[in-house]
Amino acid sequence: MSVGYRAIGWNRQKKIYDRVLVGGVALYLLLFIGIGAALHPEATAETLLLRSFGSAAFLLLQLVLSIGPLCRLDPAFLPLLYNRRHLGVTLCLVAGVHAAIALVQFHFGGNVNALVSALSSNTRYDSIEQFPIEPLGIAALFILFLMAATSHDFWLAQLTPPVWKRLHMGVYVAYGLVVMHVVLGTLMAERHPVLGWLVGSGLVWVIGLHLAAAWRERRRDDPSALVVDWVDAGPWATIPEGRARIVCAGGERVAIFRHDEKLSAVSNVCRHQNGPLGEGRVIDGCITCPWHGYQYRPEDGASPPPFTEKVPTFALRVEGERVWVDPRPKAPGTRIEPIAIGSAAPSPPGEEFYVGYLPEPPPRLALRTARTVGGVLGLALVVSATLAAVQSRYGSGTFEFGTLRTFQGVIREQPHPTLAVPRPAAGIFGAQATASRYLLVAPWKSGAAPLVRGLDGQAVTLRGTLVHREGQTMIELKSGSVLPTNDEPRAPTPVVQLGTMTLSGEIVDSKCYLGVMKPGHFKPHRACATRCIAGGIPPLLVVRETDERIQTFLLVGPDGRPLGPEILDHIAEPVTVRGEVERHDDLLVLKLETLTASSATR
Repeated sequence: MSVGYRAIGWNRQKKIYDRVLVGGVALYLLLFIGIGAALHPEATAETLLLRSFGSAAFLLLQLVLSIGPLCRLDPAFLPLLYNRRHLGVTLCLVAGVHAAIALVQFHFGGNVNALVSALSSNTRYDSIEQFPIEPLGIAALFILFLMAATSHDFWLAQLTPPVWKRLHMGVYVAYGLVVMHVVLGTLMAERHPVLGWLVGSGLVWVIGLHLAAAWRERRRDDPSALVVDWVDAGPWATIPEGRARIVCAGGERVAIFRHDEKLSAVSNVCRHQNGPLGEGRVIDGCITCPWHGYQYRPEDGASPPPFTEKVPTFALRVEGERVWVDPRPKAPGTRIEPIAIGSAAPSPPGEEFYVGYLPEPPPRLALRTARTVGGVLGLALVVSATLAAVQSRYGSGTFEFGTLRTFQGVIREQPHPTLAVPRPAAGIFGAQATASRYLLVAPWKSGAAPLVRGLDGQAVTLRGTLVHREGQTMIELKSGSVLPTNDEPRAPTPVVQLGTMTLSGEIVDSKCYLGVMKPGHFKPHRACATRCIAGGIPPLLVVRETDERIQTFLLVGPDGRPLGPEILDHIAEPVTVRGEVERHDDLLVLKLETLTASSATR
């Protein structure tokens, strides 16, 4: 029989499966990005990519977890199971792209290694609301990678099926981590009810499917069959030719096959991935597993050469019209002479069977599979469009990436490096605000202090990229572009004291909030803001006076110096601060005296 065995390779069915899978993922991403860009023109490309890949990975994970129980409830879904490992590897790749974008966007260019930053930027494990989401995502991705890397049958053989199965059950741990990652991250920043409804519905769907499949499987097992005596398996004449009846004997499921007017019994558990052999068929004289097509001879439970897999066999006896099975299994590969019986009963009408290495699926099964796949794709595209549409506003800031401008003004090193640019007329602060203060930062997540050190009060020309939002302006300096002019040093404009204030708001890093990141606030941006502020980016207190009006204050210590690590644990959460407020030209500065967590809502 081994003459007809050969490697399956990438047959036509696998190619169709993979084309549909890759095409579906591509359509999902394109639709999410397209609708997101159309409805939110202020959105940045990296944020749209981050969200599209992240949501696609979450949906793929739910699909992976749905296929198994669906197949237990209806064998018509088995074609989706046959190449599920391709789906799992695709899930890992999509999740990996999401993680890579997040790592670069939020953690690269800081004062510590990007991966170290992802694991250490937020250590609020004592708070549900502020619980760090990055370690959850990294742990889930590690599990998915481990599963994808060991998905090939080489690892199945090396690890042995029981160990391999236990390893791949880690997908449920990964799913739990991903749900927590989404609930504690996205749902705390995005308040649209549709998002919570979609996540909750997906969770209920996955749990419900597994409970339904478990209930159906439980009903198959007869607790009274734990006895060690021979078990009545029912009338042999009702077992269709080439098929099996599954009975519980001695606490184990046994598949009793009828083939060529004979009866044989083997363990119901396939050696490959614990597939249900009793739901398969006898093809070319071999029991064929419905999951992946592994085959065993009915009389001895051994795969034909050159394959070496073996399953336990069971003794049978026939008394009148009924067949009895001995619940004590024989060693795997033990030959037991099949029991001859009468003529075959016809197979139930309309029943179809397909294994992925066969040339074509049966017509009705192919049609049903196509409809199922089409429905899944349609639902995924609807979800993609919905998620893209219900996102909250990204922010009105602007980052003129790739555009260098030349500026002239006076360097002020305290309280944070700024460029004081003379104003042609009095602005909103009256005649005393004779200059505009442009916050200065370095590229990536670094402050500009080293680039302007020793130039306080010096007139300079410099080149940089403009970042601005709601009247607040920043310049990302081009390294080496700050050049002193021959003008005389200038004294600073007198500071205006505005009194002591108590304010509630959110601490953000000024660079991302003003336009480099969108959105540059709330919990999903917390780790990035931590790295930016720790690297010298000036922190801002954002106070939302109304839905439309926002006021920002540059935060400094009570002595006017830059703040240290004391505020890092309070970034991106509601806080109440108290301190003296000053006006430096058109820049509001708050000298922080007290800072407490607040119950204020966003």
